[in-house]
Amino acid sequence: MASSRPTVYDVAQRAGVSIATVSFAFRRPERVREDTRRVVLEAAREIGYVPSGSARSLARGRTGVLGLHLFDMLLDEEPEASPSARGGARVDLDEVDLDAETVTWDAAADERESDPRTFPLYVDEVQRGFVLECKRHGTAVLLSSGGVGVSDLADTAGRVDGLAILPGRSTTAAIEAVAARVPVVQLSKRAGIGHRVTVDNAGGMRMIVRHLQEVHGIRSFGWVGAIEEDDLDERREGFLTAVAEIPGATGETLDDTDLETTPAYPVLRERAAAGTLPHALVCGSDQTALRVMDVLRGEGVRVPEDVLVTGFDGILAGRLSVPSLTTVRQPMELMGRIAAHLLLTDPGDASVPPRTVRLATDLRIGGSCGC
Repeated sequence: MASSRPTVYDVAQRAGVSIATVSFAFRRPERVREDTRRVVLEAAREIGYVPSGSARSLARGRTGVLGLHLFDMLLDEEPEASPSARGGARVDLDEVDLDAETVTWDAAADERESDPRTFPLYVDEVQRGFVLECKRHGTAVLLSSGGVGVSDLADTAGRVDGLAILPGRSTTAAIEAVAARVPVVQLSKRAGIGHRVTVDNAGGMRMIVRHLQEVHGIRSFGWVGAIEEDDLDERREGFLTAVAEIPGATGETLDDTDLETTPAYPVLRERAAAGTLPHALVCGSDQTALRVMDVLRGEGVRVPEDVLVTGFDGILAGRLSVPSLTTVRQPMELMGRIAAHLLLTDPGDASVPPRTVRLATDLRIGGSCGC
């Protein structure tokens, strides 16, 4: 009968160290004194202990995995609509008999949850590009989402060779803590630590404003959308600058409430009810623009007959909306691919200086601007 393979316990006994020390010697060598690590590796060699492929890569300081941390930005459903009003409710898997011969499902709920207005979004296209580029190079991907604090990001960073972070309310301290351990790519950030992948937000807004002015004769503009994130703030600045370049044009920040926290857009409703809307509403994102059209429809304001509406991003839902959305398309899948490429080409030894990749944008004409 063949003898069993040596284990980590055997290595620990022979080297006279704890099991944790053996584990660290292979997984986190920086946490073990060099002389202790040599003893552990020699003991492993003597008894023929061979760690798994992943452990061997970890011993070299590499995991063979890249991470992508997503911020929470999902529009579950129209904020004012209940599941009963729209039909169907999200299934509670604890209440489903998964051992049934055939598991049934709620068609109405499925239709609601597969609404293109909730998927795919900006983050989904970026994620697709990131995963495709990693797959092309045989690199695994660890996806994480949720918080943007030090502990949230550090937990993911401890398991990957590099981390791409999509925009969120990340603190500088959190990014600094992560960047001290692994290469970092920030997407859609104006400035910051590590590599960055962004787009020409100001140029995109200039294209929108010029189109509205040159093709539709608009001289009264209003901005709708949050400005707490770098990319949205850049877009608003680009919007205001572009409007200022048009003689006699006026531009105002009509409503800068956050779609996630205040989806009803109270100022927009008040202006619509009072009949004092500007001639064109330039929105910071497609999701905002789609919600704005909902609000206007509820107030009896027609798009584009009464007011023009534009977005920014170029998500699928904008192409399927009625009217279709005039927007600025940013190459989201390409952004994800470039983020992965920057991490794949950074060995993590500080030999590669931070790079910033700025991508062009493209105007996509729909029906919401009157075209």
